[in-house]
Amino acid sequence: MTATSLSKGANVAVDSPAVRAELVWSPGPGVPEVDASALLLTSAGRVRDDGDFVFYNQPRQ
Repeated sequence: MTATSLSKGANVAVDSPAVRAELVWSPGPGVPEVDASALLLTSAGRVRDDGDFVFYNQPRQ
């Protein structure tokens, strides 16, 4: 497994049938809350349906 750090608004192509995403941040004064989400895109760069939108507290469709 390799680790990739992403900046706000960044994206990365994934060529794998399974993906594990881990979000790490240090909370504190002046540090915003984290609200992570992911869009699964086709090779044409489009979302197929609502099942391709992954967000907090919804680990599986």
